[in-house]
Amino acid sequence: MRKYVRLLASYAVIAITAMVLYTPWLVGLTPSDPSILRAGLSVIFGIILVGGFGASTYAYLHEPQFRLLESGEVDDPDDVLPELRAFSSLPTVGQYATEGVNQIETMERRRSRLYRVIESTFGAESLSHDKFAAVIDSAERTLLRNCALLANRIQSFDVEGYRKARRPRLGAGTVHEGQAGSLEAERAAVYQDALQDMQEVVEANERLLLEMGKLEMELSDLESDDNREGNTRMLDEVKDLLEQTKYYR
Repeated sequence: MRKYVRLLASYAVIAITAMVLYTPWLVGLTPSDPSILRAGLSVIFGIILVGGFGASTYAYLHEPQFRLLESGEVDDPDDVLPELRAFSSLPTVGQYATEGVNQIETMERRRSRLYRVIESTFGAESLSHDKFAAVIDSAERTLLRNCALLANRIQSFDVEGYRKARRPRLGAGTVHEGQAGSLEAERAAVYQDALQDMQEVVEANERLLLEMGKLEMELSDLESDDNREGNTRMLDEVKDLLEQTKYYR
């Protein structure tokens, strides 16, 4: 209902603007105006108003077609980014989609920097390079698959049902009303659990990104491949975190 109210409000703004611009006793723009400037402005503003009308209609009435992702098969950012970007405009859950997009983009940048660091530190043909590269790729894959799971949870979330569950109920006089109130409370708890699950996935990804940032700093301090004990420790720490933050199965 709210989106229709907003759509009508946007139409009203466009209509009022058009009246002000094109009514003869107001601004009075017209394409046939003797003044080239005013005639040009009338055409430009007309295009803007028509474009605004179309954009408003699309933004408020377009229902994106979503698909459930096979989280265990997601290996590329383009496998999940389109869905998350589409979800980012949704009320209530859009913030989690936006977080997911930001996390994927951050991981891509971090992965590129880490690859440059391990190549300059260990050499492209070394065993250490291959070990760290495998862990870096695994970290990116884990984050992507977590984000695919996040996208599926967002898609499955009933935003309208959540809004209804949050609305305060007036009165609870009869037994029937009391039972209905209890049901509403249970339903609200289910929605809160779903939101908490999304938040946990986002936080797990943040921990993973933090660990990759620490790995980048520690690797940047190395001057060669001589510190094998330290290398093994860093690899083990990242591998342990990957197991803790792996939400997909």
